[in-house]
Amino acid sequence: MGPLVSKAHYERVSNHLAMDKAEGAEALLDAKAVKPNGFEHGYYMSPSLLTGDPDNICCREEIFDPSAYVLKFSDEAEAIRLVNRLPYGLANSVWSADLARAGRVAEQIIADNSWINAHNVFAYGLPYRAVNLSGLGGGVNSLDSLLDYLRPQTIARPLT
Repeated sequence: MGPLVSKAHYERVSNHLAMDKAEGAEALLDAKAVKPNGFEHGYYMSPSLLTGDPDNICCREEIFDPSAYVLKFSDEAEAIRLVNRLPYGLANSVWSADLARAGRVAEQIIADNSWINAHNVFAYGLPYRAVNLSGLGGGVNSLDSLLDYLRPQTIARPLT
């Protein structure tokens, strides 16, 4: 796991994790400050795994840290509703031994990038975008995603 980008970001992540616990989240795996041998300079944090209410801050916001949030659901419809109520949509993974079910769920989730039983696996040339508040995606993987970073502009004026 690489370092967080800066001291300010490390503090932001720490504050978010503390707020989430204050809102009642349970840490299944608690994040800790770490200093790997040979990498003493930098802001390293071990991964965390949280669970709790879907309205907790670490569930509803992109924090860009090494953590994940586990949500419990009773059926497919509830799982899809919980995911689609989030304001982001860069990517998702659907994990299931039932590939037909996984495909059905992935098709209903509002995100541009969906994986089944994998995550961040790219074949060159596939578009990589985002929806909602996730911005324009994570990288240039095809001409289609390169064009997402460009803003065409037309300026017209009379010829006289």
